Amino acid sequence: TASGIVKTDDTTEATSTTDGSLQTDGGLSVAKDAVIGDDLKLLSDSAVLSFGADSDVTVTHDPDDGLFFKSAATGDDNPFLLTLQTGETDIAANDILGAINFQAPDEGTGTDAILVAAGIEAVSEGDFSSSSNATKLSFKTGVSEAASEKMSLSSGGDLTISGDLTVSGDDITMGTNTAGHLLIADGTNFNSVAA
Repeated sequence: TASGIVKTDDTTEATSTTDGSLQTDGGLSVAKDAVIGDDLKLLSDSAVLSFGADSDVTVTHDPDDGLFFKSAATGDDNPFLLTLQTGETDIAANDILGAINFQAPDEGTGTDAILVAAGIEAVSEGDFSSSSNATKLSFKTGVSEAASEKMSLSSGGDLTISGDLTVSGDDITMGTNTAGHLLIADGTNFNSVAA
């Protein structure tokens, strides 16, 4: 047991559990915040990060593949929630609230191959206010480019597709009690066809 600050001026890097300027053969218990100046490594397969007083949310290493995110809550209608939040305080039109990008940065051929290949973005459709948070979802893919929008779903539920729509099923259902129409382009005009 020691009182006051325990300090070492040694600058040896830690690369394993048996080197570095501070080592222990047991666990490490810290009652307050831990501040790490550089990398934090969990060196065991299936390592777990636990959150909450009861460790009710965990992030678990899936060896060689990725991560499992889990809520320990067992009650009905209690899913795991992942919320992407922006810290911006004045959302204007076309601001990106959050994005998920897909990329292969280590691809050996370089150039286009290492650009973002696909992504999903939440994009504001106008200035946010006390009565509006209109936002579209933008679905982006790349061909030989950084991924760009190819499909979007507006805040009003309108789906816009820049390419062809292929339906592998038998039916397209229009959920309306009034007569619906399909607009078919002939190269110059859109011609209405009763559905």
